[in-house]
Order: sequence, then structure tokens, then C-alpha cells
Amino acid sequence: MSFVGHIRDLAAARRELETRRLLVVGGAPDADRSAFLDAVAREVADEAGLPLYRFRVADAGERSGEAGRTPGEAADAVVEACRGVFVVHPCVVVVDGVPAGAADAVPTGTADGSLLAGLISAFAESESFLLVGSTDAREGASALPSDGCADGWALLTRAAVHCDRGDPRAAGPLLRRAVEAHQVAGDRRGEAWAVFLYGRMCRLRGRAEDARRLLHIARERFRAVGERPGEAWACGELARLATRSGAPDPDALAEARRLHERAGDRRGAAWAHLWWTVARADEPGFPWREEFANAQGRFHEVSDRLGTAWTLHHHALTLARTDGTDGVDGTAGTAGTGGTGGTGGTGGTGGTGERRREADRLFEGALTLFEEADCPHGRAWTMLEYALRSPAHRFLNGEWAAEIRHVFHGIGDEAGEAWVDLAEAGPTPDGEPPYELACRYPTALLDTLGWTEAGEPLIPRAARDTQPEPRPGFPRPGDRDRPDGSRAHVRLTLLDDVPVPDVPARIALQVVPGPGHPWSTAPLPPLTARATSLGHAEIDPAHGVPADGAEFRFTPHRPGSHRLRFTVEDPATGTVLQQVEAEIDVVPSDPGPHRPTAPAPRPSARRA
Repeated sequence: MSFVGHIRDLAAARRELETRRLLVVGGAPDADRSAFLDAVAREVADEAGLPLYRFRVADAGERSGEAGRTPGEAADAVVEACRGVFVVHPCVVVVDGVPAGAADAVPTGTADGSLLAGLISAFAESESFLLVGSTDAREGASALPSDGCADGWALLTRAAVHCDRGDPRAAGPLLRRAVEAHQVAGDRRGEAWAVFLYGRMCRLRGRAEDARRLLHIARERFRAVGERPGEAWACGELARLATRSGAPDPDALAEARRLHERAGDRRGAAWAHLWWTVARADEPGFPWREEFANAQGRFHEVSDRLGTAWTLHHHALTLARTDGTDGVDGTAGTAGTGGTGGTGGTGGTGGTGERRREADRLFEGALTLFEEADCPHGRAWTMLEYALRSPAHRFLNGEWAAEIRHVFHGIGDEAGEAWVDLAEAGPTPDGEPPYELACRYPTALLDTLGWTEAGEPLIPRAARDTQPEPRPGFPRPGDRDRPDGSRAHVRLTLLDDVPVPDVPARIALQVVPGPGHPWSTAPLPPLTARATSLGHAEIDPAHGVPADGAEFRFTPHRPGSHRLRFTVEDPATGTVLQQVEAEIDVVPSDPGPHRPTAPAPRPSARRA
């Protein structure tokens, strides 16, 4: 273990802490120093997956009811508190408020000698990280880097790029750090953008309710700081949430476009125009050729290659799914929907061939732009649709499905891989969607899935808007043969308002037997429910008895999504009856009264 003196740069502090496991920060006002220590500690705890604990020397006496302790006695209390579990089990510990004073037993120029020496001794053999904050404010020293706000914006930019690439999982850690950076800097505008991007990330991952709540919060914060472009973006993302249910809301998208235009945001207006066009492209008689051309022109004006690529993709998709219709007049029939294809087309063989060649050219152009923009998500979807709509292209490459599946796999898009599996396997004998799709997408969206006469899927447009994970509790194929009433379920209920960092929230756990379960007519046995936090949070107590009304206190230490695991056991036999996981979203700060739905449990293969 070692120490450093005054820290000016967050990145340098982080490197020092990771290398030497001890960081001493002094020479700054109390609030700034504490915020700096908190930022370093949270970053290291997030990436290392360790719990985070905080101590203030000034509070050491108050915790035990002995506020009159001398500084030396308070120091001894802190050192003693840091021994034991914090030393034996790896964690990140922040000890702040160390007073300047006698420098005995440690080199000159550090914080309070006796306390620092005691802390070094307590942590000498541990794998934990120790951060110490000194109240010794010396002229010219600064704990926060001068460009702390700029760092927050840089993190937001990196997170937005990951979302644009179709890799939202990589955006999560960046957004958590960005929220903290903007909060430390007091930048309300930056914090609003961080919450917006977090909501957008939730939409991309198929977490519709979390996305809706965060985007509403972001919209209100944008309004509070007068950020009109941000308000327009939030309205557009909220409108896009409707596509997940298979029922787009073009009116809301048109309003978002008008908001962008009034705010002078040409790029935002181009995106809103594109999604409005996509939402209406399958309507009979809609002039989609003209509108896709208008959207493409808007993107060219702002030099947005990614927007141009998605415009070409959807334009090609519309061409490939219609039979001789162009949406401008009614002479050639009506444009088909994503589930049925065109109707009444009279384009003839020659017209169909020309449209197919035009669609091929657009797919190829989109593919080139997605590669230039480094967007594997768009690239994979374009490769898939191009292969399905152009048999000659597909047959040139016998490994077409494996190649596309590999691109989806590279960004962790298991839903995309499931669509490739469906395209390769063809329709199921019973006409039902495969389990890997049914457990991820709403039934209303999958109902719009269609098939061509050649057995090629007409994948709903909205499928490429999200990368949903399996829904918690969705029955597995083996469970469908087992009557639901014969099972016992674990029900989790969040009893308090929306959780915020460092504030306990109560969670009630119940075991609910079905009508066919033996426990439905007999008293519930004295089962044990064991609670475990899988992230940077505390949960207390560690055990509860559902028959007595098990209740736990969940205290998160950072915003974002937190996973909790509850294991229900029979103590008489030592048998694990059921294990469930729940995700709880923690917002950066309290946006106002709100009572979310209960966290949804994720059942394991074992059931009571």
C-alpha cells in the first residue's frame, strides 16, 4: 500500500488507486473533495463489481451516541470500524473528513498521521481499495479537475455512439458515470441529457416501462432548463415506444418533427421525419417514395451517414415488400403491410424485376454506409433483409446465415440472432413463433409477422428498433405442459416510491401457491428467503421468513439498473425450492412522486 498527495485529475487518481489501492486527497473545500472521492470510488466499484462503503470521521462519535469524542477517539473508532469484514472481503472504502494535525508515524505532507497510519495498517493485507479525504485545505490545490463537466459530455457522446451502433449494453456504465459527473459539476442540462440517453438505452433493450418513465423525466428536466432540442428528442423517443406493440404513433412523431424544426435542430427533424415515414410506409396510398426521398435529402444537408443508411434500408424494404405499388396514386394497387405483402398489384413480371433491382441497389448503398458509420446493428439487419429479398445474393454465399448471426452476436443482440434462426428454419408447423422470439417480443408485434409464398419471413419493421432480452417469468417450453395452478410463485412488491441512490427502499416477498398446490389449503411452512445484491447495493436483512411476511430494505449506491437475487429454501431439508432475480431501476435523483410496478422476478429452472 502507498499513498499520493493532492490530486488534480480524475483519471490519474483512478490509475493511482488501481495500482496502489490507496488514495489520499486533500487541499480542497469539503464538498468538492467528497464529490471527487465519490466519483473515483463509484467508477472503480462499478468496473470491479465491488460494494462501496463510506465513513466520515466527524460522524464516528455520532453513530455510537458519543458526539463528544476527541479527534483521537473518533479516529480509533473509524479504524476499528474498517477492520473485519471490510478488510477480509474486497470492497471500496471511502474515509472522508480526516482532520489535519500531528503527522506522526507517516511521511510529512499527508493527512492526519495517526489516523492514516492506522488505516494503512488495517488494510495492509487486504484486497480492498481505500480512499482517504483530508480536510487540510492548502492554497493552490484542487480536488476536482477543471474540465469535470467536459468529461461528463465526453461520456455522453461515447454512450450515444454505442447506442447508434446498436450496442446499448456498452452504454450503461458510461451513462452512470456521466450522470455522476454532471451531478458533481451541478450541470442540470448535462444531467437531463444523461437521463434521456439512459431512457433511450432502455428502449433499445426492450425495457419499455423503464424507458417510458425515464424519458418522461428527461422531457420535464429539458423543459425546466429550456433545452428545446432535448424536449423534442424525448418526445420522439416516447413516440417510438409505441412501435414495440406493433401500433406506431405517426401523429406523435409528426409533432416531434415540428418541435425539432421550431428549435432549429435540423438533424433531429431529419430523424423524426424518417421515423414518421417508416410509421406510415405500409399505409395504403401513402407517398412513401416522396417521403423517403425528402428524409434522405434532410440527412444529406446535415451530413448524417447513419440517418441516410437507415433511410435507404427502409426504402429498400418497402420496395421489396410491395407488388407494383408506389404509394403515389391508386392505379397500381395499394401498398402491402408487413404481414400480408401487397394486394391488387398489376406491375407484371418486368415491373417486379425492376423494383427488385432497385431495392438491391438501395440495400447495397445502405450496407456501404452502415460499414462506413461503424454500425453493426444496421449492417446485420441490412444483410438479413438483402439476403431474404434477393435469392441470387443469398445463394452466392452458402454461409450467409452464419455470417449475419456472427455480426448480431458481436453486439450481444440475441434477438437478432433469433430472427436469423427463423429465416433459416422457415415457418413452424403450428404457426406459432419460436420460443426465443415469443419470450422477447409482445404478442401484438409478432402477430404482424408474415410469410411470402416462397416461405420467406416478412419481419415486422419494429423488430429492428429493439434488442429485447427474455421476459422474466415467461414460461419455458417444458413448463407449458405443467398446469400453472400446481406451482407456487414468488411475488415481489416494491413498497416505497421510485428508488434513488443511498436511500433505503422496502421490498416485500411472498410465496403464493396456485390453487392446485398443496400449500393452498395448508399453512405455508417456515421457508427461508435469502436475499443477495448482485450489484452496488446493500440489502438487509440477509434472510426472511415468507410465512411471517418477509420484508427487505434495498439501499442502492448508484443510479442505474440493479439486480437482486432471492433464494427460497426449505430449512428442514436444505432444499432450494426456487431462485428468482429482479431488476430495479434507480434514478439519479428523486423526480417526484411515483410508484412503480413491482419488480418482475426471473425464475430459475427450479420451482417450488
